[in-house]
Amino acid sequence: MPFQIVATYLPSETQKQAIHTVLDSIATIQYLPDLAKPQRISALESADAILANNWSATEITAQETQYLKKTRMIQLIFAGADKVPFEAIPQGISLASNVGAFAEPLAEHVLAMTLCLAKSILPRHLELARGTFDPAGYNIELKGGICGIIGMGGNGAAVARLMQAVGMQVHGINRSGTSPVPLNFVGNLDDLDTLLSKSDVLVLTVPLNKETVKLIGKRELQRMKSDAILINVARGQVIDQQALYEHLKATPSFGAGIDTWWSEPGSPDGFKLDYPFFDLPNLVGSPHNADDVRGAMTAAAKAAAKNIRRFLEGKEIQGKINRSDYIA
Repeated sequence: MPFQIVATYLPSETQKQAIHTVLDSIATIQYLPDLAKPQRISALESADAILANNWSATEITAQETQYLKKTRMIQLIFAGADKVPFEAIPQGISLASNVGAFAEPLAEHVLAMTLCLAKSILPRHLELARGTFDPAGYNIELKGGICGIIGMGGNGAAVARLMQAVGMQVHGINRSGTSPVPLNFVGNLDDLDTLLSKSDVLVLTVPLNKETVKLIGKRELQRMKSDAILINVARGQVIDQQALYEHLKATPSFGAGIDTWWSEPGSPDGFKLDYPFFDLPNLVGSPHNADDVRGAMTAAAKAAAKNIRRFLEGKEIQGKINRSDYIA
């Protein structure tokens, strides 16, 4: 009898094709939005594995998790797991995030933001638009500088490769003190202060969990170079919002590129900032779309399906989540 897989959301047709290409030979797949309540319950009760989008209440309710009696794995389509209600999920279920599934487009976005800040593209553009042609001052050259990366998973590795391609040294840290790609230096969180003080560009790609909330605050920002560039493609809450605003305002030579915000559409307050960041010339922002390129979701769906298949075949899975990182 084939394995039973339930997707808690309705993928596009191209995403479905990618999923079925990987899994049809060993499993049958059902999609919860297509099912009436009795069929939903039956599908969840028979599911060996679950493919979830972001595990919101619109996908699967907390009450419905009681039916996951046969389920052994939950695979997320995205890399972030900070919205998962771990307390409601039975302990015996393995959870995996889709690590590195969006890494290549995300890394390009990091490079674009870095170059935009290093070359003062937006302020100079606005000066020209006002009729001011002022070439005075210098841009920042990335070649020969140090790019520090906090979080050396799939995203961090892709950023490292691009930064190396433009001639930067790359120093990375994470919990394990290891890197999937060669770096000029690799360490762990004990090396954070050294990384902060040496980095010309600092990129955040860590997951948001109880260890990384406000990882970058006033003290950490003050340890950085006055003309450093900080790029956040992790989660907004990894940076202390007030500390970043005050540092940007007090240090005009410091730049920040933010793709992930403290409050975004889908959260109770929607997109909301506590400070007027967009009055500052040394900030570049994007609407959490760093990895949003054509075909990205299809590639991510295929990667997630491959990880489910690895699990069902008894092989080691990628992106296994440690619940204790998120709950006390």
